[in-house]
This record gives sequence, C-alpha cells and structure tokens, in this order.
Amino acid sequence: MQFRVLGCAGGKAPGCHLTSFLINEELLLEGGSAASGLAIEEQARLTGVVVSHAHLDHIAELPYLADNIFGLREDSLKVIGARDVLEQIQKSIFNNAVWPDFCEICHEDTPILDFSAIEEMETRSLGGIRITPYAVDHKGTTFGFIIQDAECALLYTSDTGPTEAIWRGAAEVDNLRAIITEVSFPNKMEELAGMTRHLTPAMLHAEMRKMPPDIPVYIFHIKAQYHDETTAEIEALNEPRIKVLEEGKTYHL
Repeated sequence: MQFRVLGCAGGKAPGCHLTSFLINEELLLEGGSAASGLAIEEQARLTGVVVSHAHLDHIAELPYLADNIFGLREDSLKVIGARDVLEQIQKSIFNNAVWPDFCEICHEDTPILDFSAIEEMETRSLGGIRITPYAVDHKGTTFGFIIQDAECALLYTSDTGPTEAIWRGAAEVDNLRAIITEVSFPNKMEELAGMTRHLTPAMLHAEMRKMPPDIPVYIFHIKAQYHDETTAEIEALNEPRIKVLEEGKTYHL
C-alpha cells in the first residue's frame, strides 16, 4: 500500500493544503484538496471518495471535483461517509444554492456523484481497497477508518480527541503497517483541544499507550499558526516512530 499526501494541514494558509490522501493511486481519503491536489485525469480515475466528517477542511474541494469530472467517466463517483455526514454535505453545499446538486446532474443519464452511506464497522470494498469505519471522538459524527489492500493495512483516525473504539479495532488487525493521527494544537492550548476534540503533543503521547507497539505514527492537522511550536513539542517526545507528514510526499508501507 502507498498513500500520497495531497494536503495535511490543520488550516488554510500559503503553503498549507487541506486534508486529502490518495491511497494506491485510486481512492481519495478526504476532500480538502480533492481538486487542487490531483491532475484532472487522476480525478476522473478515482474509485471513490471517503469522508470522515462534514467539517469544511475535509470536504472543501468536493464541489470542484464534481465539476472537474463531468463528462470524463461513465459511472458515478461514489462519496462514502456516515449517513448524517452525507446529508449535511448535501443540505449545506450541494443544495442548488451554494453549489449545483451533482447527485442530480447527469452525464448520459448517470449522476456525477453517488452519496453512499456506510455504517460503523461495516466493511466496504472500492477497487482493490477495503475500508472499515470506527467512531472517533470529535465534534459531530466522525469516523476514523482502517484501510486494507491485499498486502497490509493503514489506520486513519481523522480529527479526534482521546478515543477508544478504533484502537480496539486496530488490535484485531494483523498486518497494520502505519497509523495516521492528528495533533492540532501546542500543549499550552490543551483546554481548547479538549473543548474542540483535538489532540496536543502531550495528549498524543498518552494516546499512544492505546496504539499497537512498533507501528509508525504519522501526524497531520497541525494548525498553521502553531506549526513550528507544535512540531518542536512533538520532536521533544523523543518517540522515533512519530513522524510529521510532508505534503506532496508518497509513503510506501
């Protein structure tokens, strides 16, 4: 398995791109940089888009993705997420006021988008990839995912504070090769992190006790204005298996 980091920042600023990962060159995990991070041809080849929750930084470019792929594929592009998350996206964005409803707009009688709800712990196959969602502790309904191909598995928590269910799921996966989890704020902002259901470096360190040992841990979602401070605090944990993700880089598991 491999994943390309199209965006991994916790906010939008020059040089900072919103959350999106391309898995095995076919499945898009999160829609924050869905259009600006991929060539048009790559967008048209996607087997699906998986969204963890309805916050804007995870769905921001879905409207442009839908626009870009019009007329370039024969089937609908599946957008997979929790039912209420998809309903929120539909009502707030694809509502024919903010943006056209690409679940109704068709090319040769085929809708451009197909919103497909998934339940917690339901495994869904897209191309050669299987995804299984687990609820995590964030504002609003939010899923993390265990993502598997024929070779190995990747765990992605999405945005979360301290959580439990996904770590229980991880303990049952024999071929887990990497964890992507978040740190949003520096330690001095622990109260805000708790209120908004995010992590600080110190909270991450405590959370690692729940993680399978010896698995690389990749960090995303650092807030741009606190990037240097937060990164320094992550490095001060002196945990060799923790790495901060780099935008534009492809990671091979």
